[in-house]
Amino acid sequence: MKKNILHKKSFTEINEDLVLGNISVTDIANEVIENYDSDPVAKSAYVEFNSKTILQKASQIDKIKDSKYHPLMGIPTSVKDLYGVENYKTRAGSPKELPEKWEKEGPILNTLQYHNSLITGKTHTVEFAFGGVGINPHWGTPINPWDNNNHRVPGGSSAGAGVSLCTGTAALALGTDTAGSVRIPASVTGNVGLKTTKNRWSTDGIVPLSKSFDTPGTLTHTVEDTIYAFEEFDKPSLYYKNEKKLVIDDDIDFKFTTYDWFNEKCDNHISSEFEKVLTAIEKKSLRTSSKNLNEIDEAYYLFTQGGLAAAEFASFINGEMSHLKDSLDPNVAFRIKDMHTFSAIEYLQRKDTFEEMSLSINSKFDEFDVIITPTVPISPPIVSDLADSKKYSEANGLMLRNTSPVNLLGLCAISIPIALDQNNMPIGMQIIAPSFKERKLLSIAQKIENQIGNKYQNLD
Repeated sequence: MKKNILHKKSFTEINEDLVLGNISVTDIANEVIENYDSDPVAKSAYVEFNSKTILQKASQIDKIKDSKYHPLMGIPTSVKDLYGVENYKTRAGSPKELPEKWEKEGPILNTLQYHNSLITGKTHTVEFAFGGVGINPHWGTPINPWDNNNHRVPGGSSAGAGVSLCTGTAALALGTDTAGSVRIPASVTGNVGLKTTKNRWSTDGIVPLSKSFDTPGTLTHTVEDTIYAFEEFDKPSLYYKNEKKLVIDDDIDFKFTTYDWFNEKCDNHISSEFEKVLTAIEKKSLRTSSKNLNEIDEAYYLFTQGGLAAAEFASFINGEMSHLKDSLDPNVAFRIKDMHTFSAIEYLQRKDTFEEMSLSINSKFDEFDVIITPTVPISPPIVSDLADSKKYSEANGLMLRNTSPVNLLGLCAISIPIALDQNNMPIGMQIIAPSFKERKLLSIAQKIENQIGNKYQNLD
């Protein structure tokens, strides 16, 4: 009989069961493989999944776990196909394997390996992570598991990450977030997605989209699990050494604000559910009026003009990856089509502008602790409805709209699931904090989750 080792179990519970000997890592591996083999949706999440490799690794961990226990030991973890992972190829969503150098593991994977985590495979990504919808014409688009009748998009660019969680083939998913690519798939698949401040965690060993804005991130089922994983991934960080005495406190008192811009393009049902949650949060926390947060509007406008990512990716694809330029997804190629006219002077001026706006908006957090917004303003579209490039561009812009300013302004943020929309698809709520204030952000997110419920209470 299936043990349901992973279903609705926290990382703490899984690890307690492992330490007590109630389960083995091989038991976890077998459940993951069974879930994958029995579910086409699960299979759609992965570009590479090898049952033999998973079982071999599980057996190795079981042999050493009694003498080398670590907090993430045995936690089944899917990895976005931008990360270098030992014994896996790296494709970055392109039709060909990338050079061997991109298979080298960086600090994030080193942490997983040190903990003896169970890597379950490489998940699909939008080609070179350049898109928020989740579509990939080369490898196919993962199926959003919340709609049994229509193939809806899973959110991008970490397109397979949220799907892997929903299908029980992972309990932790690694993604990257350059303009929302962790928070968007987390939002539309009903999970929690954490976007850390740029340079808090190393991007070594990850194929770049934008060296100015790329950040590693995690997707989990709950804020509780996000905090658990954060504490381990953060230990190599310089900021961890400075913050070791700062405890994540779910009894934190905080002030929050909102900003109308984030609601302007929201579906009515999403706005309605979002306001209900804000009303509930106000019962235990103070809502305050914000100063003019015009940096958000201005950052998004520059994002629609290519930000910095378009120029930085154009440099990468025209240089080291020039052999893949002709096979680029047309929707990705379109976003860099005019970059040959983008001068170095304009690039540097825009970079300075973002730095100035980041300093400006960070200073405004003196009067409140976080900004709370809807994560994605629309219901995830049906894939076939986006066959037209104009419709794709419109949907891509909307899905990235509320998340992208966070990256451009150097902030950190988390998305948590709060309700279902008019199509019975998950709605995410984004909580935004100043640069390098992840511990305050996570404290507030945990308090809110304790108050309004996690995905199991809000979405089931």
